[in-house]
Amino acid sequence: MNLKLYLAAWWKLSRVPFLSVGILPLILGFVLAWRWGYQGSLDLYLLASFTVILIMWMTYYLGEWNDLEGDRINQEFNRFSGGSRVLVDGVLPARVSLLLGYGCLMGGILSGLYIYFQYQTGPYTLILGGVGIFSGFFYSGRPFRWAYRGIGEILIGFCYGWLPIATGFYLFTGFFSHQIFLLSIPVGLSIFNVILINEFSDQEADHAIGKRTLVVRFGKERMTDLYMGLSILTGLFFIKILIMFGKYPWLFVLSAIPTVLILWNLWMAWQEAYRETKRLELLCRNTLLVNLSITMILTIQQSIV
Repeated sequence: MNLKLYLAAWWKLSRVPFLSVGILPLILGFVLAWRWGYQGSLDLYLLASFTVILIMWMTYYLGEWNDLEGDRINQEFNRFSGGSRVLVDGVLPARVSLLLGYGCLMGGILSGLYIYFQYQTGPYTLILGGVGIFSGFFYSGRPFRWAYRGIGEILIGFCYGWLPIATGFYLFTGFFSHQIFLLSIPVGLSIFNVILINEFSDQEADHAIGKRTLVVRFGKERMTDLYMGLSILTGLFFIKILIMFGKYPWLFVLSAIPTVLILWNLWMAWQEAYRETKRLELLCRNTLLVNLSITMILTIQQSIV
């Protein structure tokens, strides 16, 4: 295999586009700290972002390794579920994902410790980083395997909602604010829905290997109701925050993007789009776009209010 093919395989295995779901909330935390009057050196912004990427990569790589059995029997996968398919198709040896995962684990630990000692960012730096590493490592890893016990979705909502926003804010302020919680609600709810809808196509494979996701436990019909309810709550909290902090009418024009996507998703969910492979993939894509667009609009809002 030539270098170009290796790089393409690494790109797929690393799920580089999906790093955005962790980096954008972190940037939201940075911007919130800046709005409060706290700034830091450029290298701290970059190093903090790199550390978060290492933790996400650790989670992705080890997830590919731990979920390989299920991915191999999964015939209903799409672009947003069923793993990267790099290991399943034998493009790279499975041990590569394992080694990369542990390499990112060590890199994340060392980088977090360097931030703490070099920049004196406060004691909660280690706690925030430790929670991220602990949650990501055991998301699919033994003995806890959160994703196999029906609580992985909640953990995703927390680790890609409150945690990165709080981390980005705390590193530069040394304290926490109630605004972190408010901003994290629509972000956390929307990313919860991302992982929930992605599990629909994995239901049979997950059930076969004993992975007790919410979809496996309660079925697609009931989880469609949950998905729709959380979609509505996401939209309501998002609009509420815009009203609370917004001073610029054009922000509400931007808000039409996630609002239209949420309404579209609700319509497809109502029509049971999950029963059709292509429509389910579209629903997965739209749900991800809801999360990303909400996070970006809230970041823009916090940068100008």
